[in-house]
Amino acid sequence: MSDYAFIVGATKGYIPELCAELNSLDYVGNKEDVHVLGIELPEEFTSQFSKLSYNCIHHNITEQEWQVDRGRSEVVCRKRYWYAAEIGKDYKSVCVLDADLVFVRNPIQFFVIAEKTGYILGPCKEQNKVYDDPHHEVDGQWIWNVPREFYNDKDLCNCPVFLDAKVWGDALRFSWDIFLNHDFKAPDMDAMNLSFLQYGAYDKIIKFAGNQWLQTNEQGLKPYIRAVEVRGKIQTESGIEVFSYHGQYYHKKWRDCQLDNRHNCAQGYLKADKHPEVIENLDGQARGSMNLLYSYFMKMLDYKIVILHINYRHPELPYEE
Repeated sequence: MSDYAFIVGATKGYIPELCAELNSLDYVGNKEDVHVLGIELPEEFTSQFSKLSYNCIHHNITEQEWQVDRGRSEVVCRKRYWYAAEIGKDYKSVCVLDADLVFVRNPIQFFVIAEKTGYILGPCKEQNKVYDDPHHEVDGQWIWNVPREFYNDKDLCNCPVFLDAKVWGDALRFSWDIFLNHDFKAPDMDAMNLSFLQYGAYDKIIKFAGNQWLQTNEQGLKPYIRAVEVRGKIQTESGIEVFSYHGQYYHKKWRDCQLDNRHNCAQGYLKADKHPEVIENLDGQARGSMNLLYSYFMKMLDYKIVILHINYRHPELPYEE
């Protein structure tokens, strides 16, 4: 057993993304355990976990369990925090992941910070939440140790989050319990952040730059912060190290949507459509960054664990759809 561990959940529809993620952790030199909460993952996939240079532990989530827990997505999105609390009791610190992250650098130092300081570390959101929705109530009541309409400037994205589960395990369990047993209807990200606040974590949260870890809202395609390659490593154009990035790079429709969103942003926000040569240049930059991120994803997809390039969500369609 290693000192630290990653926890990730995935259904069979996310096999390509999970494959690239597991391979990328090997590629960047990870030696920490990875716990995979798998739902309907085929044996021809999980049997290849032994190829990896780290210990990859498969927890098969049975249909009986995910039926009781209100469905597949609720286990991989919400119950992964409960699993992080339980699994994390045996580790110095853990990191909770989504299944569609690709690692570019080894994040070992952030496990150490979480272990040594008790801080929670994770990527910031572009828009912090104001907690004023009835869906944030528990059994119809406001139970939180923050006032209603609280603006949480310590809001985190739900992955990757590094923490010591021996310190914050009760908060992780609470985020699952309020959904499963107490009529909490808001998304898992809200459950996580509110539970951190409930257990006194406001002053114990360190927010990462989003374009280092996720590149949501097309950050990896925008001028100055877009993804570029320097001496064989991906970073932002402004010089920030990229540790991981997030998205459905296996699917052409998703990639095209990201490019369209970035184009529309340049038109609406920068008024670049008034200057055809400018918008053409911006579109070219975005395509270059997308090609870089996509090519790295495909390299990771076929690195050690090898899968068929098929459509795992809709087998009747081409694999990229």
